[in-house]
Amino acid sequence: MMLATMTTQRYFGFVLMFLVIIGAVVWVIANVRSGRKEIGSEIELAANRKEYLSDEELEGRKLNAALFSAAGLLAVVALAVPLYWLGEPGRQKGAIESSRETFIERGQLIYEQGAQCVNCHAGGGTGGVANFIINDQNGQYVAQVNWIAPALNNVLYRYNEDQVRFVLNYGRPGTPMAAWGAPGGGPLTTQQLDEIIAYLWSVQLKPAEVRKQVNDMVRGIDPELFKRLDEVNKSNEGLQEPLKANRLSREDEIKVGEIIFSNQEVAAGSYSCARCHVAGANYGKAWQPFARLQYGSFGPSLVGVEAQSTEQQHFNLIYNGMEEGKLYFSRKQGNPQMPGFGVNRNTGRSDAGVPDFGPRGLLTEAEVWSVVTYERNLSNDSTVKSPVAGTSDSPTFANVAQPEGSK
Repeated sequence: MMLATMTTQRYFGFVLMFLVIIGAVVWVIANVRSGRKEIGSEIELAANRKEYLSDEELEGRKLNAALFSAAGLLAVVALAVPLYWLGEPGRQKGAIESSRETFIERGQLIYEQGAQCVNCHAGGGTGGVANFIINDQNGQYVAQVNWIAPALNNVLYRYNEDQVRFVLNYGRPGTPMAAWGAPGGGPLTTQQLDEIIAYLWSVQLKPAEVRKQVNDMVRGIDPELFKRLDEVNKSNEGLQEPLKANRLSREDEIKVGEIIFSNQEVAAGSYSCARCHVAGANYGKAWQPFARLQYGSFGPSLVGVEAQSTEQQHFNLIYNGMEEGKLYFSRKQGNPQMPGFGVNRNTGRSDAGVPDFGPRGLLTEAEVWSVVTYERNLSNDSTVKSPVAGTSDSPTFANVAQPEGSK
């Protein structure tokens, strides 16, 4: 089993090592056996008193055997060194892959047994539910809820590794996601976080699977709307400038935008904007104006976002995400916790063992434009604001309580 997993170079090296060891053992045994004959007869058998071979014998067969043996050993060295050199890149790659496999195994152990991430995010990072107690601003008990924990099998499409590490280190204040890294006061070391990230890489969906999730989400709600979206998406394939993408009609953009923005069922809401920007969306209380339950949103309210940015700025933010310390919109400073939904931030990496899923993120250009249009109409009373978009009983804005501050 062990030999089967070795690289060719390591196998070759072990064969040479075994041959050298066997030769050394034979030499030792031969010397011990010859030494026994000398006991009690050192004078007769001592090497410096024993008559050796004549010059004719030494310069004949014996000399040829020694020279040919030396030439053979030199040939072995001359062949072995370049062969080892040629195989060194493969050996290094194998060592990296072996190390990565070890990291993945350790990361899975931490995910499932150590930190027990599986309790909230489910096996394989498919998303789950966490029991959570909500307190008010004074720390008083408000309610116990079932908090939807997002899927992590697509997290590396929207965040780069440093951003994932930031969340692992410092958690998500006001949510069940605690700080796990030592910088945030958590119990895990830097290497253990790296091992968790290595495990997350091993469970990431393939690009076709990501696209299927989004397509099925829209198709399952409105098949005709999906057909129109699919046509626009196909017309944008190979597009180099996202801002120049073909778009749906305004009416269709609002419909698609609402589905993506609000849906908490597909991939445990990991495509949803509401889970961060709408208080209560993570536990079934989205848009409900119960003052004591208006907690649980991580990002700012997006009602009125059209007055804070241009359409282009808004699109760029959702498509590319934020960069820590860099300005977005006009005067706001970015942080590493707003992901990019249109671009894969890990594409183009050269790390051995890290898959490159291409430049596409979770959403297409047309889908990002749809979210932009929907968000820029949240102040409009005619816009649908549903707790769980896409269900058969999704209420319209008319029969859902308005968020505080809307008219």
